[in-house]
Amino acid sequence: MNGFMYNRTANGTGIGWGQGLVHPAHAHPEPFMLPGQAAAEQHNWGFVGTGSIALDPRGGAARSPKLHCEYGVPVHTGNRYMKGGMNNQMEAFRREDGQNFDGKKNMPVLHRAKDRRFQQHANNNRALEMESPRMLRYENMVGVKGYIYFMAKDQNGCRFLQQKFEEGKQHVDVIFEGIIDHMAELMINSFANYLIQKLLDVCDEDQRLRIIAVLTEDPVKLLRISVNSHGTRAVQKLIETVKIRKQIVLIISALQPGFMHLVNDLNGNHVIQKCLSNFGAEENKFIFEAAATHCFEMAIHRHGCCVLQKCITSARGEYQAKLIVEVCAHAFQLAQDPFGNYVVQYVLDQKIPSANAHLASQFEGSYVYLSKQKVSSNVVEKCLKVFSDEDKAAIVFDLISVPHFEQLLQDPFANYVIHTALVNSRGHLHNALVEAIRPHEEALRTSPCCKRISRAISRR
Repeated sequence: MNGFMYNRTANGTGIGWGQGLVHPAHAHPEPFMLPGQAAAEQHNWGFVGTGSIALDPRGGAARSPKLHCEYGVPVHTGNRYMKGGMNNQMEAFRREDGQNFDGKKNMPVLHRAKDRRFQQHANNNRALEMESPRMLRYENMVGVKGYIYFMAKDQNGCRFLQQKFEEGKQHVDVIFEGIIDHMAELMINSFANYLIQKLLDVCDEDQRLRIIAVLTEDPVKLLRISVNSHGTRAVQKLIETVKIRKQIVLIISALQPGFMHLVNDLNGNHVIQKCLSNFGAEENKFIFEAAATHCFEMAIHRHGCCVLQKCITSARGEYQAKLIVEVCAHAFQLAQDPFGNYVVQYVLDQKIPSANAHLASQFEGSYVYLSKQKVSSNVVEKCLKVFSDEDKAAIVFDLISVPHFEQLLQDPFANYVIHTALVNSRGHLHNALVEAIRPHEEALRTSPCCKRISRAISRR
């Protein structure tokens, strides 16, 4: 494309509509005059003349010297017309691309973003410069008696001490001696607990034994730390790192008196589960025995039910058998509990024939009642998935022999049980269930609860 020809105007600065251009209809042959400027004093904006100006397709002047411009606005290089000298003469204007420019803040968005990144980089450099004196201060004070304790409770001081662990065993020894008398307090501190966890990784067995001795000299001390949101992490780390039986015995002796308090606590239950994961069956004997004694109480608790399931997984032989017997003995009540039902389902998932037979005897004759409840209906569904064919048949015949079977089909919870029975039954048992449902097909199509049952029958 060839260049465009436009004229300058007397009331403009060479900036026209859209891209700093002047519409030809507004062109005027007279030169631009500033307010208060004499008629004879003509201001040259850098153009060759006051007549028409040749512009290339990009909006720039063709074959003309480049102007000293800011975002399309010609600016005189002299002091008289630099930014600030014409603040009262220039008005803000808007470009078509949505960017605003004015005399004070005429920087586009992308340029402002670059400026912010540069400023952030400068701030980071200043932070590093300030960090060096702080680290030097820590370095000088680490040898002062009693100062390590205060550093451990400070966020930056705690990080500094953790870094010192990596510089050699002599630093570990100095820091250990500085905090050993405050171990219980530091383990529940929001910053210092990380230092204790790091210390447990790098200390030797004698130092670890001293830590355990400090924590277990008062039977309540370790329990209080275990139920703290910060302390529980430090205690779990301690359990992970102990290897010598003497150390394990000291920890167990401190935890045993408060077993149920820990089991039912939001933070403490993780300490018991950590013992189950890291200690052997002999060391966890006190947990298995206490769980069997308080089985029902644990099973109906939000946190206790999780610990009980972990006990069943970790226990072996007579300990596991005793736990399962206790769960089966209370299975009917647990199946209806919001938390206990998970324990019953967990036992069913173990697929132990004797346990499943015991549970079937507990539920016999009550499958309809259990199927119509939100929580226990999940247990009945699990039974249909894992029971033997004989026990499945008992469930199905209990369901289809109920008066007003169509009400059971439309029940908001029992319909899930019937659908599961359709999916998990075979042969004559499946056919008997389908024949019981057939007379109520019309209700199946109209009831929102029966859609999955209708689809299961239509796929036959």
